[in-house]
Amino acid sequence: MHSKHLNLIHVGLHNSINKNAGDTVLFETVRTTFNFFISNINWKQQQLWEDFTVKDLENINNSFDGIVIGGGGLLLRDQEGSNTSQSGWQWNSSVDSIKKIQTPMIIFAIGYNRFRNQQDFDPIFSRHINLLAKKSKFFGLRNSGSIESLKKYLDNDLSTKLTRQFCPTTILWQLYPKYRNLAKKHDLGNHKVLTFNPALDRTKFRFANNIDIVLKNIIRGLKIATDRGWRIIIVAHKSIDKNIEPILKEQNISYQMVNLTDATSEKIIKFYSKIDLAIGMRGHSQMIPFGLRRPIMSIISHDKMKFFLEDINKLEWGVEADSFEFEEKLKQKLLLIEKSRVEIHEEIAIAQQKIWEETKKNFDKIKRFLNKNNI
Repeated sequence: MHSKHLNLIHVGLHNSINKNAGDTVLFETVRTTFNFFISNINWKQQQLWEDFTVKDLENINNSFDGIVIGGGGLLLRDQEGSNTSQSGWQWNSSVDSIKKIQTPMIIFAIGYNRFRNQQDFDPIFSRHINLLAKKSKFFGLRNSGSIESLKKYLDNDLSTKLTRQFCPTTILWQLYPKYRNLAKKHDLGNHKVLTFNPALDRTKFRFANNIDIVLKNIIRGLKIATDRGWRIIIVAHKSIDKNIEPILKEQNISYQMVNLTDATSEKIIKFYSKIDLAIGMRGHSQMIPFGLRRPIMSIISHDKMKFFLEDINKLEWGVEADSFEFEEKLKQKLLLIEKSRVEIHEEIAIAQQKIWEETKKNFDKIKRFLNKNNI
């Protein structure tokens, strides 16, 4: 039997409004994931930061079969361009408006993104998030650390509604055969391409007063890679990341700069499909390569980086930003890739496939919640 179209509204950061390469890939990939598991979807996009009005509410209740909110690190009290006064987090919606939503709500792969030592959420956050948890049909957080962190704000009976749903950028391998094939083809060439993504916004929260130590450690590591014949590409996910260039030039590091801030989702995924090691400080500088089964090494200056590695049981793939172990850990990682490339890719494949299987199970639930028959 032919199934009717499902009308879904996607509340997120669309059209690269956030000027962040990771979010550019993420929000498009959310819809790609739904399209993969559920056919015949008509999508409408709504900007997360725009005021969620009575008119929006009436339109959704009358015209849509579901609201998808996410993914991304939306549980954050501040972000340039956003107004969090109504909710305490990134969705610009009031408690009253949430009360009046009658359409099934799906919270998909959002993250608890408070920085270390950052001020707690305003009191409205707890009221808003409790109501959202109560009304949502599926509440998916992108890692277990986010689930545990958010539970502290929820009434006890609501914490069981939280489900782990990894960021959809971690399943690019299955979603995009074109880029999977590019990655496989690249691996046949035995290349040595290393990308490094620095995160140079909010340095006070990320590095306290240790940014000079952090950067010097990284420079020493990059010199080791260069000496071993690796090609270094510095990747900016936000334009501010380019601020690392003066110190690279000062230390005579040979590198290529790639600024993905304004790049399309296709360009970003294609870029990461043809690398051999991704070192990064931003979450998506790790999750996108991982989703393409590329080796990663996380420089941890935000708990979300550790949360992801804990969930895939690979804490050894990360190092604290101010740790003096970075240089040695990178050296060992390079040696492993050079000598045991096939085995490393097999290890990544096993971890990545588990996320795919978990996502499939979650969509069995989501499809039931949307009451869509004949799928």
